[in-house]
Amino acid sequence: MNAQPYNVLLPESGTPVVEKWNVNKFYQQIHFHKEFQITMIQEGSGFLFVSDKVVPYEKGDVYFFGRNLPHALKTTNDATENSDNGSKAISLFFDQDKIKESFRNVPEAYRINKLIESSHYGIKVNRDSARYLTDYIEELTTSTGLNKFLLFLKLLNVASRDNNVMILSPKAAPSKIGVENDPKIAKICAFVKENYRDLITLSEIADLAHMSPTGFCRFFKSKTKKTFSQYLAEVRIGSACELLHNDNYSISDCGYGSGFNNLSNFHKHFKKYTGMSPMEYRSNINND
Repeated sequence: MNAQPYNVLLPESGTPVVEKWNVNKFYQQIHFHKEFQITMIQEGSGFLFVSDKVVPYEKGDVYFFGRNLPHALKTTNDATENSDNGSKAISLFFDQDKIKESFRNVPEAYRINKLIESSHYGIKVNRDSARYLTDYIEELTTSTGLNKFLLFLKLLNVASRDNNVMILSPKAAPSKIGVENDPKIAKICAFVKENYRDLITLSEIADLAHMSPTGFCRFFKSKTKKTFSQYLAEVRIGSACELLHNDNYSISDCGYGSGFNNLSNFHKHFKKYTGMSPMEYRSNINND
């Protein structure tokens, strides 16, 4: 199941588009779009797929999805066409560039800019903040014009002050770990993307950066906020998640094909980064 593009038509004004979903099951195809998305679950439960991560969702949850982040809500509660036990949600879509542009010369808005950047990984808001955001999101469904835009900014301000958000997907992408600002990091990430299926030693990657192993470890962590071994494991887990979508590959094929040299190590890292075993992950993908 490959991620598919999803089209959202936004107004030129920069105000968010509001969609109310009241269906038996949410749109379950893993998809992505260039628009920033905020989703509040009103009814229903199931699993949320975000890049390489799978987490359960339930009524009252509020999620933020950054630009081009693959995601899908897979409903597991029982619902038929004639039942009231369906899935309900409200989603907001907006152009994050326009929002960030409006804050370019507003230092006080640094939290909102940080929130938008963090949402590239997918965010789950904590329950206390979600209760406040629920009121704003519901009010946005009937607001128009300037009031709608101001209400939306209030929503972002409240969300940006939540210091206990859950980062959903650890999967690293070059654009998310400072590649644009450091050519050495860009070179390292490009090398990993090409060679993660093979054995990559610390000495080899340090030589690529023209540093000692110790110096490279300090440099990489200072730039990316993670160790190189963490980054490499995340890339490999992301690859394994993609392979697991194809039932023609066995679990061991997915592990070895993603660069893990033994299955025990693969299962340990997969559980650590996704919260479930490879078999459980595949089962949830196929459980429509």
